[in-house]
Amino acid sequence: EHGAPWLIQGVIFDIAERKNAEEQVAFLAYHDKLTGLPNRALFEELLDSAIARARRNDSGVGVLYLDLDNFKMVNDSLGHHAGDLLLAQLADRLRTCTRDTDLVARQGGDEFLLLLGDLDRDLEEGGANPALAAAEVVAHRVRDALAEPFDLHGTSFFATGSIGISLFPQDAQDAESLMRNADAAMYRTKKQEPGGFMLFSDGDADPAHTFSLTTRLREAVREEHWVLHWQPIIDIETGEVESLEALIRWQDPKGGLVPPLEFIPLAEELGLIEAIGDWVIAELARQHADWREQGLDMRVGFNLSPRQLWSARLAEKIMSNLRAGDVDPRRVIVEITESTAMADPERTQKILADLHAWGFTLALDDFGTGYSSLARLKHMPVDVLKIDKTFVHGVHGDMGQASMVRAMIQLAQGLNMTPLAEGVETPQEHEFLRANGCRLAQGFLYSRPVPAEEIPSLVKREAGLLPVASHG
Repeated sequence: EHGAPWLIQGVIFDIAERKNAEEQVAFLAYHDKLTGLPNRALFEELLDSAIARARRNDSGVGVLYLDLDNFKMVNDSLGHHAGDLLLAQLADRLRTCTRDTDLVARQGGDEFLLLLGDLDRDLEEGGANPALAAAEVVAHRVRDALAEPFDLHGTSFFATGSIGISLFPQDAQDAESLMRNADAAMYRTKKQEPGGFMLFSDGDADPAHTFSLTTRLREAVREEHWVLHWQPIIDIETGEVESLEALIRWQDPKGGLVPPLEFIPLAEELGLIEAIGDWVIAELARQHADWREQGLDMRVGFNLSPRQLWSARLAEKIMSNLRAGDVDPRRVIVEITESTAMADPERTQKILADLHAWGFTLALDDFGTGYSSLARLKHMPVDVLKIDKTFVHGVHGDMGQASMVRAMIQLAQGLNMTPLAEGVETPQEHEFLRANGCRLAQGFLYSRPVPAEEIPSLVKREAGLLPVASHG
């Protein structure tokens, strides 16, 4: 009987050890050994749960698929041990990009998955989709996390990664499709914008899905399921609203508000873009007249697609719509992208000269992305040069980028054009642009695109739309 306590203790120890071993086996079955992150199997299980929860609570779920662009270079030049070190360090950084309730997993190789659950789906003022906004914030954080070099045994290495985003319920209804769509969006990012991120679009999907989008889009054109939102363009010194850019949204009965990037390329392909463009101009004229009745006479701008730009009797068509609302063309800004302008510069030049003669202000959008030749630019009758947001993002912290943006501002001034910075999101970007003589700006820092009824109060705001940090 003296040996009994030892025996019991031995059994307890044995059970504890076995339990520990079982837990370890279970952990390894659901986790990646190298990074300690959950693996694909656990990710799929938790994604299923997140979708079930979202169905009950009418919330959203986001999946981000990250694939490193230059990982092979590490293994080839520094060896597999350095590659493992990079993946482990990246795992640590990715954990800091999400909320505690989110999940980061390693899919395998240099691919990672991020699960964002319980996302708010109530459309914000201005029709912004908060679930998409939350996913984009995380994508930006991941990009920022990759911006710092990795220390691989004393060698500094900069890694870049491409990200695809897919959201429940708009992009897919189940875990497998959501992951497949995020994967497809990631591959499109790799092809079109390595190091960036893209939202899943139906162009990435299977033909059946595209067929349903095509049918819905044709119906939208027939029923005019459109709405315009307006983004203020501000005077960077005073914060006063200088003009308003009209941005179309599709009010899809099945999917809420759809941003233009998700349907305009398909509308172009299907030959529906002119009908949509005509609606935009008619609505812009109607809205301008409506605001004038309220005592608000703002300059307004809209975007012309390539197909519209080259359609017959363009200026006459725009003018007849404007006459209906008694809108002076001198109060209207017509925007075309740089790549559209440069696709057929001579033809474009004639059309722009025609529009200019009617009194329209002309803006060249997305400048810096479309390979303009200075000789061509010099002869284009353009009034406003819009510096693309990819150059503006983080400009204050990157010397090379800063010199490029300075050069663009000076180029605009030298060509007698007004420089306008797009996509301004931080007070530091604003301050850099102000200090370097950029006259106009637009971006989330000042205001997101908002419905027409919110514009009068924005325009009349006492202190303008300057960021708090810049108020004197």
